[in-house]
Amino acid sequence: MAGAAMVEFQVVALFALLPLCLGTVQMALLMSDNHHVDHAAFQAAREAAMAHGDLGVARRAFAQAASVLFVEAGEGVDAGNVAPRVAAAYAAALADQARFSRFRILAPDSNAQEDFAVSRDGVRVIPNDGLEYRPRTPGRRSGQSLQQANVLRLEVSWCRPLIVPFARELLLGALRIIDGDPWRQYCYAQGRIALRSEGVTPMQSDFRVSS
Repeated sequence: MAGAAMVEFQVVALFALLPLCLGTVQMALLMSDNHHVDHAAFQAAREAAMAHGDLGVARRAFAQAASVLFVEAGEGVDAGNVAPRVAAAYAAALADQARFSRFRILAPDSNAQEDFAVSRDGVRVIPNDGLEYRPRTPGRRSGQSLQQANVLRLEVSWCRPLIVPFARELLLGALRIIDGDPWRQYCYAQGRIALRSEGVTPMQSDFRVSS
């Protein structure tokens, strides 16, 4: 009886406890990644707010903030190798998010742009100067004031790899079935899961309206 009980315990441990433990490890890693994505999205929005809402600037700032995830852990960091290692991590972050990230400006949206855009030096912009003195009348299409339209909301979705064996396959298999979103399906096909964050910050420059 004791031998049978031991075998039963080992079977339960293999098929129940082991997946639970591996899944817990993978979720902890995703939570850590999500923290970095939140921080990087805020940094990206802040830099874009000072650069007329430029997504190229946002992407570079995001990669810079996320470089910590790409520092190789082989040797210690010292004054002699810190610069090349940081540069390599930044390059790796840029390359990774170029393939596996999506950036979208949620605000100011097209309605706010239609309400408040003016022409400056041949470029259509939402003005950022003298906001405290400008009327707070809501726009006809957006229902927002000019001051509200000067808040940048940047959405970042970044596909991060799942690396824990067994838990990886179980999670990806379940998500492929229950989540039909094309972007996230692309992530799942690459063995990754999409982490989403928003960076929100007041504009510090005129927002350039895309033509």
